[in-house]
Amino acid sequence: MCRTPVLCVDTTAYDPFVDTENPKKSAVFFCDSWYLSHSVFWESLALKNDLPDENFIDIVSYLKNKGTATLRNSSNALSEKVETLFRQIGGLDGQGKENHGMVIEMAFVQIVALINKFMSAWKKNLPKDRYQQILRSTIDKTLKLILSDTLAIQDISAKHSTCLSNNFSLLLDQLSKVRSDDLEEDSDSWVRFKLVIGLMDDSLVKIVEGWENGTLSKYFRSSEIQHLVRALFQNTDKNAALRRRITGDVL
Repeated sequence: MCRTPVLCVDTTAYDPFVDTENPKKSAVFFCDSWYLSHSVFWESLALKNDLPDENFIDIVSYLKNKGTATLRNSSNALSEKVETLFRQIGGLDGQGKENHGMVIEMAFVQIVALINKFMSAWKKNLPKDRYQQILRSTIDKTLKLILSDTLAIQDISAKHSTCLSNNFSLLLDQLSKVRSDDLEEDSDSWVRFKLVIGLMDDSLVKIVEGWENGTLSKYFRSSEIQHLVRALFQNTDKNAALRRRITGDVL
């Protein structure tokens, strides 16, 4: 007798799409969907003489896609929350803003706590490779968001430069604890962020040397470094001459 009910899997019994901000639910649903898809596939092979060819293929793909989409939506929900927290800072420029360093620090603390909450649930419930993929993607998106704002600042005083450098260092230190030993290699975004921290404290001469020896040109466009230099240093003839040496993109 054909046991066709094996194909009647109702993945809407608990629909995680209504709660994509719950990392544990999204992870469990992802794993359940993939487990069911493999079970359906092997059951279908055993019953291949009794089942229409297209039936089990469709349900296997549906289950995998449903699980993957749910996890992706949950990951996107995390990134959106991180961006919301960051936007509440009101920009990193610090112009005319009292206690701005403290505001940035508190936002970074909240961002790391949020990421850690999601990652703790995903690490316990997802396959290692899938967890590492989401961890890397989330950290990259976070750092790119902050870098984009940093490289658009028009003017950075010496005091504010120190403030940003300290807060950026704090952020990287806390994110290092979140990623622990799960990511062995630094991504380009991670390296760029570390380099920007150094640039906040470097002299213009050292920045130009870093560009010319390839340390910076490997990770930045010349326009990005030139803009940051204009924000950090006064526009004197000497500085303008040094800035003109930052040219020729490798990227």
